[in-house]
Amino acid sequence: MTELIKNWLLDPAALIFFSSGFVVVSLVLFGRSRRGHVRWYPVLLLGLVWLTVSLVSGAPTIVNPLLTVLEERYPASIECEPGTHLVMLGGGVDSRVTSADEFERMSQSTLARASAAARIALAEPSLILIASGGALRTISEADVIGNYWNVLGVGNDRILREADSSNTRENAVKVAALLDTERVEGQLRLVTSALHMPRALNVFRKVLEPKGIDVCPVSVNREALPNIPLWASVPQTTAVVKFNKWLHELVALAAYKAQGWI
Repeated sequence: MTELIKNWLLDPAALIFFSSGFVVVSLVLFGRSRRGHVRWYPVLLLGLVWLTVSLVSGAPTIVNPLLTVLEERYPASIECEPGTHLVMLGGGVDSRVTSADEFERMSQSTLARASAAARIALAEPSLILIASGGALRTISEADVIGNYWNVLGVGNDRILREADSSNTRENAVKVAALLDTERVEGQLRLVTSALHMPRALNVFRKVLEPKGIDVCPVSVNREALPNIPLWASVPQTTAVVKFNKWLHELVALAAYKAQGWI
């Protein structure tokens, strides 16, 4: 019971939800005049809308299924040709980084993607790894990722660094130019987070398939949790963070489609 109170009921999102609910209930019970007319019906309506938005954007029972819809479009069970080259997309590095060896500055997404790519590379010593991610200030994502791979045992002779891109579209265009220089043909494995994969894969396929390069998805870093119990319907901060990522991808997918990039 103590853990339930600490981890769920005292979560900031839960506290906001319950306090908002208290305000709404108070308006229902005490917000009437002697003649029975509602005094605060506009505020009451806004309160109900607020509670609904809080549930949709913060309840684990709602947010995790939303994530699953995007993450399961390209499941981890898809098999790519062994030995084929691999490109990994950066998922963020803290802009305060001052050295390419500050691996702790990598975001959780970048660390997960880089670790998965290194694991594949160490098991298949003939493949080439491409780190794609542009400059933050003076240090690029690609440099941090490449150095991280070095520490894990992947030699520099197997690593290409694309350090000029600033978004997923530029990742694809600049990697394509790099592949032209390296004369890579056949299949290319694309490593990124499962939530990012629907947008990234379609962008890369549109850019690379006309060049005769098939792109195979390697989805990692799944965030949706399965089998969420019904009692986990109280909004949680962790679920709000996940919802923010889901909403970002949904808007980005729409924007990329509108611009004809996918």
